[in-house]
Amino acid sequence: MAAVLETAPLPDDRPGGPAHGGTPEAPANLTAVPSGTGLKPIERLTSDTRYAKIIAEAEHLTTLQYCSLFTRTFVRSDYNFCASKISVARGGKLHALDAAMRETSEWFRKAIDWVEQLGARQMPWPSESIGLEVKRPLAGQLVRCLSQYERLFKRAAEANREGRLSPERTAAMLANAEKKLKHIVQVCIPDNEEYDVGGDRHDG
Repeated sequence: MAAVLETAPLPDDRPGGPAHGGTPEAPANLTAVPSGTGLKPIERLTSDTRYAKIIAEAEHLTTLQYCSLFTRTFVRSDYNFCASKISVARGGKLHALDAAMRETSEWFRKAIDWVEQLGARQMPWPSESIGLEVKRPLAGQLVRCLSQYERLFKRAAEANREGRLSPERTAAMLANAEKKLKHIVQVCIPDNEEYDVGGDRHDG
């Protein structure tokens, strides 16, 4: 596990503009309640109008609590885009997304277990809360991965504060975690026909 955590990842390109298939429409306003994190509350999500048009398999609202800038940025900029793409995914792309979610969640589970065995004391953390629409189970898995990131973020910071985890290893671990979540965004971008039945991208 340590070898995985020590490996500093390369940055991923974030999708935006033309890669998303056009200019997103103006999103709806959200009710945001500041809570002492120092983060600016999220007042709107991108792609709200696009996501609202999708008919849900079993729609429900889930609440995500967060205190990291990465999660705030991901939720604001990428969640609705990913959730929209997940909702219309079929065939091989659905397999690719499922595999990416499972791999990411398992990586987080192992990373959290590894950090927690360092034995750092838990601290109280102020947090922000936001309600997210889940229209397909895979979108719910994405929210779970974000919750796991938040757990890892806090436990790594606590271990670092007590000198049980070096600043360099803390930064590398969180960079790897962020790369895992950004990879899910990259899997969402291609259209369904760009994946074969097994979930691999077609060459060219």
